[in-house]
Amino acid sequence: MHQGKPMFTETVMTGVRAAVAGTLTCEAAPVQLAVRLLLSDQQIPIRALVTCSIHSGQQGINAGTALDLIYISLQQLHAHVDAVRGSSALLGNAATVLAGDYLTTGAFRLLVRCDDLQVLALVADAVNRAAELEAANLNHVQITGDDPAQWLRARQRLAVPLGEAAGATGATLAGYSDPLTKVARRYGETLVASCVLLQEADVMDDFVARTTVQRSALDLCRQAMQGARTIATATGNGRPLELAELIAARIHARGRPRNHVSAS
Repeated sequence: MHQGKPMFTETVMTGVRAAVAGTLTCEAAPVQLAVRLLLSDQQIPIRALVTCSIHSGQQGINAGTALDLIYISLQQLHAHVDAVRGSSALLGNAATVLAGDYLTTGAFRLLVRCDDLQVLALVADAVNRAAELEAANLNHVQITGDDPAQWLRARQRLAVPLGEAAGATGATLAGYSDPLTKVARRYGETLVASCVLLQEADVMDDFVARTTVQRSALDLCRQAMQGARTIATATGNGRPLELAELIAARIHARGRPRNHVSAS
């Protein structure tokens, strides 16, 4: 247990909840379900955590939360509007589209509060790239397809734009040099992709497939740790490494057999 000063992740989570509550005031059930997706135990707001690990403060909270809202809207709702399971199937097509649109407008309200045109341009570019990738991916192989390796590459590729933006936004707000911003961008890309793969693994019943995806998630997390160490050496900021180590611990914990019963 952490006594005294809380881990920075706890502070960020509190800030994300406050940002969401102050921005997404609609009480409609589809919106509330979408918000619960963001704040669930299975899906932490990793983009906000990445941004705030580099730059703490309200600007980081607002920008990072915006990226996570866009992820839910674009890559969890809109991109799966015809899904037969999951949140989109539960909501139905019309509610899925409307809830996604509402989250997107909320995200850009948060970005306006950042009062930083460079951050706004970074996120807008990332959203555009993510949408293009999702459109191109519509006909690609899925997890039930014949090429799991291709599916893995596709899932990792889809996570890149918003992950990179999370790292780059934090670096921009922190005033990093161009070389260090490049490191932060790669740190965000790999750590966010690691979390995305971990979430995918969590819903897999096949042990071999789940283990393969978890190993890929861990490899990406280790790459993120390398970038985090570079940031710590250059700036004295140990939060990126703290976050990467936390994600690595989650991956190891999820890697236990599902029939394992802890002695609690």
